[in-house]
Amino acid sequence: MEIILEKTTKPFFKKHAGSQALAKEHIGAILEREQATGLTKVKLALRQPVAGRPCFELRCNLAKLGSVRVAFILDGQVARIWFISTSLQKATFTSEVSRVLREVSK
Repeated sequence: MEIILEKTTKPFFKKHAGSQALAKEHIGAILEREQATGLTKVKLALRQPVAGRPCFELRCNLAKLGSVRVAFILDGQVARIWFISTSLQKATFTSEVSRVLREVSK
């Protein structure tokens, strides 16, 4: 599966410098496993679509980076990562995602 990191993930990688390759690798492996099992742990991150597709979220463990929540859209075998956060509570994460994606859509 191809992983594309959007510009909106930049703040996360500023805090965790040098970990972009590790994050892409782990997220890619987790999303492939989830697609094979029918996306059982994936939930909708937002009710409104992003770039014409539903935006999903998934909690991931990125080894030494710890647990994060990832907002993404799936387009066949391509996953576009829109937001990564260390906020694990769903309500907090959803508000962060909406704020970031609202700024992008302006």
